[in-house]
Amino acid sequence: MADHLELLEDLNQRDVSSHLLSKLKHAQLMCRAALEEEFDRLGLTVTQFLALAFIDEGGDDISSAELARRSYVSPQAMMTIVARMEAAKLISRAPASCGGRTLCLALTPEGERLLEQGRVHAGAIERYLLDALGDDAFHQLLDSLDSITVALGQGPTPKRATPWQKYLPPDEAAG
Repeated sequence: MADHLELLEDLNQRDVSSHLLSKLKHAQLMCRAALEEEFDRLGLTVTQFLALAFIDEGGDDISSAELARRSYVSPQAMMTIVARMEAAKLISRAPASCGGRTLCLALTPEGERLLEQGRVHAGAIERYLLDALGDDAFHQLLDSLDSITVALGQGPTPKRATPWQKYLPPDEAAG
């Protein structure tokens, strides 16, 4: 625990680029750039790839609204993405099996083909990183990222303080 406290105190002394959150963001940006370069060869965007993958994983009852939530884009932005993918014949829309006005999305054979190609290219990047890091470090990184996601997923709600509030100076924590 003492080592953790020293490290936390040291954070104030370090430049912003050496902080964990900066390093995570930089790694995310580099991963995104690698994916964009690979997917560009396929005529695919990262957002389209994610949408195709979520449609594939979602079964027969995934709507544009649910796709927007999973993809971290606004419903309006997803409507544009869906319209473009439908025009490119990558997906189709049909009424939901439960009735109502909701249209559910499905992959077309062309969408399935492009998704599979995208998975091959994304997999190549992951295999490259596995080779660069080695098995143990790669799996430790995956576990650490899961732990970060869980820890930050316990973030603020209107009825509860943030779990990191105890690390703020007393005058900042009260606000």
